[in-house]
Amino acid sequence: MAAGKWLIVLGLLGMLAGVLAFDLVFPSLADWGIRSFPQSITAPLVLDISYGHLATAFGVLVLLMVAVADRLDPGKRLDPEPDQKEPLWRREWGFGLAGASAGLIILASSAQGQYFGLSGSYAALTAHIADWFGFSLESVPTLNETTAWRAASAAGLFPGAAASALMSKSFGNVPVTPLWAAAHPSGVKSRGPIVFVGGFMVLFGALIGGGCTTGAFMAAWPTLSVGSFAMGATFFGTGMATATLLYWGKWGLLSEVRSRGLSLATD
Repeated sequence: MAAGKWLIVLGLLGMLAGVLAFDLVFPSLADWGIRSFPQSITAPLVLDISYGHLATAFGVLVLLMVAVADRLDPGKRLDPEPDQKEPLWRREWGFGLAGASAGLIILASSAQGQYFGLSGSYAALTAHIADWFGFSLESVPTLNETTAWRAASAAGLFPGAAASALMSKSFGNVPVTPLWAAAHPSGVKSRGPIVFVGGFMVLFGALIGGGCTTGAFMAAWPTLSVGSFAMGATFFGTGMATATLLYWGKWGLLSEVRSRGLSLATD
């Protein structure tokens, strides 16, 4: 458990370094041609179609894709069905309930003229903490109610996740998944630098790109933003390419792990 705690700390330090690195280069981004263009180009404007018609068609398409993906999910055949008699807070949520809950949160923030995004929330949290020590961030020059609720949403993730794990009795020491352990070294010394660099790249890249999977993907897709479509494709394409490189030449491990009765969906 101690090793896992150190990895969590390294990941958080990497994320903090990503925010600070972004703040360092922030004044030069416009000169470099990064984030200097308007981000209000939407599919209805490009295609000259009303938002209502296009949003309805897109929503139906997404629901069909999700239904097909859920139908073909190998994890459903390998994982035991959750006990529906257990209270909701003590069992795994399905994608429908979890997605609807996330959608309501995004809708509530959008209705107030805001957008819900975690990368910006981490930057706001860092700015508020820095302000306590008499420092300020170039990328977050003004602290107000907007930055305050963003900072609170980022800070609330940690106790919220801990409470969820404790209530569902899923708070356990799982250093790495069996598939990762079979393919890569699992010690802290080998994983620590990767976790730190990963945390750094996640925050630095998201802030450079103007959003993360929450803000630029989940919250921005309903606006039919062309930029959010491009960013979403980049997220998933890069993720698949990275996974392919990590397990290159080790495909036999997939069959080995599956033979243990584990689910490839969660392993």
